[in-house]
Amino acid sequence: MPVQHKFRPQHLALAIALALGCTEISLAQQSSVDAPPSSTETPQQLMAALDAFINDPATLPHTINKAADGIDRTFGEADDLVTVSGRGVLTGTIDGGGGTNFLQLDTASGGTLGESRHFEGLELKRSTWTAKGSGDFNTGVLVRAKATLINDGYIQGGALVQGTLINNKQIGGGATVQSGGSLTNPGTIEGDVTINEKGAFTGNGLVGSLKVDGKLSVDGLHGAPKVKGDLNLSKTAELVYEVNANRKSETMIVGGTASLGGATLNILAAPGDYPLISENNILIANKIEGEFGTVINNLAFLTPKIEYGAQNVGLIFTRNDVTLESVASTDNGKELAQSIEEPKDIPQEQAPAPASTPSTATNPVATAPKPTIPTNAAVTALLGSDKVTASHAIEQLAGGNNANLAKATLNSDSPVSATLLSAMRQLDSASAYNKPGSRTNAPRLAAGSEENGRVWLQALGHGGTLDRDHDALQHSTKGLVLGADWGIDEQWRIGVMGGKSETRLDSRELDGDLDSWHLGAYALRQSGPMSLRLGATYSNHDGSTKRRIAFNDFSDRPEGRYDASTQQAFAEVGYNLSRANVSIEPFASLGYQRYQRDGYTEKGGAATLKVHGQTQNNLNSTFGLRLAKINTLDNGMQLTPRFSAGWKHTYGDIESDTRQRLATGGKNFTVSGAPLDRDSLKLDAGLDLGLSAKHTLGVSLNGEIGTDSRNHGVTGQWRMSF
Repeated sequence: MPVQHKFRPQHLALAIALALGCTEISLAQQSSVDAPPSSTETPQQLMAALDAFINDPATLPHTINKAADGIDRTFGEADDLVTVSGRGVLTGTIDGGGGTNFLQLDTASGGTLGESRHFEGLELKRSTWTAKGSGDFNTGVLVRAKATLINDGYIQGGALVQGTLINNKQIGGGATVQSGGSLTNPGTIEGDVTINEKGAFTGNGLVGSLKVDGKLSVDGLHGAPKVKGDLNLSKTAELVYEVNANRKSETMIVGGTASLGGATLNILAAPGDYPLISENNILIANKIEGEFGTVINNLAFLTPKIEYGAQNVGLIFTRNDVTLESVASTDNGKELAQSIEEPKDIPQEQAPAPASTPSTATNPVATAPKPTIPTNAAVTALLGSDKVTASHAIEQLAGGNNANLAKATLNSDSPVSATLLSAMRQLDSASAYNKPGSRTNAPRLAAGSEENGRVWLQALGHGGTLDRDHDALQHSTKGLVLGADWGIDEQWRIGVMGGKSETRLDSRELDGDLDSWHLGAYALRQSGPMSLRLGATYSNHDGSTKRRIAFNDFSDRPEGRYDASTQQAFAEVGYNLSRANVSIEPFASLGYQRYQRDGYTEKGGAATLKVHGQTQNNLNSTFGLRLAKINTLDNGMQLTPRFSAGWKHTYGDIESDTRQRLATGGKNFTVSGAPLDRDSLKLDAGLDLGLSAKHTLGVSLNGEIGTDSRNHGVTGQWRMSF
């Protein structure tokens, strides 16, 4: 005859505590001295009861720590504590047998819990487990802080959640979520659900009743809970409610009374184009009591108004008095904000009468829609954005980097004019200055030939950055320049050049390409140690840009094409203080640059801009020192290291501004780019190798460091005299 099991008091406390106050436990056979404690056990009492069960000498521990898939396990009539740890897995059926039994899951890798029988409770200590069984744990489960339980089966009792519980199916009792825990419920919880402070609840499933002291989330992903009984929000509760621009926001359904209790309503706007007036139902209940205490709204330009009815709580958005300019973070953004004409409904009595059509004339029910002022979809999306997104969106729409096209183009042209100066400087002093008997050892940086003509080729690689607080623009140029010059008498030499280059522009919100061709002429006069170098270039540029705009479910990719030209002219004076094979030349130069771009309209959607033409002129001077030394190698070749440094100063207006407007709606506004550098340091270091009297190879590294830009480049050169 089997021995009847007697439940000890501490085991009853554990069983009832696991029920979390949601389920009453009645034991058919119990002695009169084993009276059950109160059914409203606190989490602290639950922990104490669990510790008592584990530490009870009568409790028989069992450990499963090996991988043995598919094995069914059955335990005896004792009070069993079964722990799965290490590499232990449970895929077969596990049966606790008689007595009071408890199952612990404590593995690092998690796993799947199949059928389990005759266990009062389950403790999940860490990792992620999926429960697929049904009808077990009639007094509940305990999910620890570092654990996640996914319930795809049926749990008879309730749940105490310190970590994460996702209930996809059904829990027969109630649930309590402690501080730091979260409960997602797309399934059914038959009992009462309590969310303590700093706990979280979400999901569109059904619950018996819902008491919230922590956070309750309603959004488009997880939906809104359905409550059979009452909904109670305390003053510490926060309802995070997501609204959608399509007016299909989720609505909570409460079968009993919804008590709002002064809770915080935190409204989060999902991306979309919000109408200027938008209505939503937050909840519908049999009865509404109280109001929300604080309403938080993340939309920048729409203000929520809460309407409390007898059985529903409504939400209406209307345009507030926050200006677009107030959320702009830069001057360019403020310029755009001031230019925007916001959409406004035209009062019906002021609207022009629509023309009569056969459909409206014969059908009195058909009426023309209420006319509105034409608006820009990008502006509509901007008005429906949150405060953080609005600031970023304004900067994207402003297209501030369009104002940097002028400076980027001039920077890409600088190496071209520098090639003319480089070609003339390599001629060194005029031949008259280096005739036999007058400083015969003075360096000749070119081939050292007395021939009349010369041809040269330079390969360019140049790059730099225009520093901006919001969006730095990087540019890189590569190209080839071919030139030739002739001596027309003992003092004058003239030359011409032509070239082709490609420039790539890149920033976070703008990409661009610049295809350019160049023509130039230059002249050199050498009178003793004094050199006069003159030059002028003309460049034509075929430019294209692409901008990236994406915010609040709005996206656009405007593309622009434009024509531009640049002209440059310079005059430089140098005095050669040669000593033996060393050249020391102080120099001074004056330069002029002109940039002219035609107006253009981008192709694309609502964010396209009409960019007006731009002209920019500047004058600059450079003072510096150039050094070189000729070294004759044993094989007769000449190796010439050289270095120069100069200080460049730009005169007049250095600002770079562009006028533009939204192609659809809005007024003209001005954006500013990185200004021209008022002062900058120019450096050049090179090495020439004279292969013979007619052929020379050279390479140089150069850079220009200014306040608002950094430029650097490398040049390779081949020269031949004839």
